[in-house]
Amino acid sequence: MSIKKLILLVGLCALFAGCSTGGYYASFAGEGNAKLGSRYLLGRGVPQNNKQAFYYFSKAAHDGDPFAQNELAYMYAAGKGTPPNNVQAFKWYQKAAAHGLASAEYNLGLMYLHGIGTKPNKVLAKQWIRKSAALGFEPAVKTLAQL
Repeated sequence: MSIKKLILLVGLCALFAGCSTGGYYASFAGEGNAKLGSRYLLGRGVPQNNKQAFYYFSKAAHDGDPFAQNELAYMYAAGKGTPPNNVQAFKWYQKAAAHGLASAEYNLGLMYLHGIGTKPNKVLAKQWIRKSAALGFEPAVKTLAQL
């Protein structure tokens, strides 16, 4: 599996882990932008729409929501709802990782490790992957054992 596919897969795992399974049929009024982004990305209670998902994740990310920052990074990396942009993906993974979000820490480490959106830096890669592994994020634990 390519590193880009791995980063995209981890982004999706974080999304599914962060989504609530209940309340899909409740009114959307009063829901946060990150939750609306999730609904549009997954097509839960609304038609699936990557551009709408990107819009809502972007709003929440700019408001400082680490989950939305992580998902916005994923959308930039995957080119969902926006053209692919690894520099922007790297930027948003940095912001989410700064909040201690394990999946973002791991993805940031992978980006440093493979020079995606930034120059390769194995020291920073190991630091971020180690932080993620310390939080029990299984892909980071496995990757750390191989570094």
